[in-house]
Amino acid sequence: MKKLPYLAKSIARQLSSSRYACPNCGSSRSHLVARKYVVTQLRRCCRCFLMYRTPSDPLGSEAEMYEHNYSEGFTTELPTMEQVSSYKKSNFHGTEKDYTYYISVLQALGLEQGARVFDLGCSWGYGSYQLQRAGFKTTAFEIAPTRRRYAEINLDVNCVDDMDRCVDEAAHAGQYDCFFSAHVLEHVPAPAMVFECARKLLRTGGLFVAFAPNGSETYRIRSRNWMRSWGQMHPNLIDEVFLNASFRNSPRVVGSSPIRKITLPLDSQSITVGPMDGSELVFAARLYPQQMLDGK
Repeated sequence: MKKLPYLAKSIARQLSSSRYACPNCGSSRSHLVARKYVVTQLRRCCRCFLMYRTPSDPLGSEAEMYEHNYSEGFTTELPTMEQVSSYKKSNFHGTEKDYTYYISVLQALGLEQGARVFDLGCSWGYGSYQLQRAGFKTTAFEIAPTRRRYAEINLDVNCVDDMDRCVDEAAHAGQYDCFFSAHVLEHVPAPAMVFECARKLLRTGGLFVAFAPNGSETYRIRSRNWMRSWGQMHPNLIDEVFLNASFRNSPRVVGSSPIRKITLPLDSQSITVGPMDGSELVFAARLYPQQMLDGK
């Protein structure tokens, strides 16, 4: 039943002349990758190479939707005081939000204790809490106010409440060693806006690190389940083609989980680490001043 309003909106938006426009760069040129439910399509932008769902959602509707309409089990359901106390005691080990692996990737990339990390899309704070416990000085943002307040109050997460203001403040601009996101880019209508925030917040040589459902052609050929990775709540399918184009002048690596041995190259070439046939995409790039400008 939850799909009916979504399908109804998709049908209605078929009448819009901009239904195929790329939400990331605005280009009207794209080609069909896949189709669902007759009225929804996955298209590849011919300019920025993002794979995005059409009809696309109106920009600016994300806060309302993620506060009131987004439900994803452990990811969004606020635990009771007894539950969160237990999670904190075990540092989330054994739960589906155990960040041990993500932290190991950050450490393999050279991030040391005391490094400043900006965690985008922290939900109710489970990941930011573990990043803090690992010794990283963590600041976070969550678009849904209720979950953001929960993270602040119950897990002592240092959250900002306005990304636009944050990136321009002296306390944040150019101050972070790592801009981190785990399963966020697939939710954001225009990932280029996230990349711009990262470029403003990172210091010279800072790391951009992202995990997302794997949209690579290798995984799409191997897995029958890849079609579940895009749709109502995942308007984008992220792959290395899009990320390499977006960070084309930055040293970068891409692969699929699990990755433990990962280092960045010294030049601006992309290096693929291991096979790309896992369900989770891993991407890291190191940004320098000129690359921050060239990547726009």
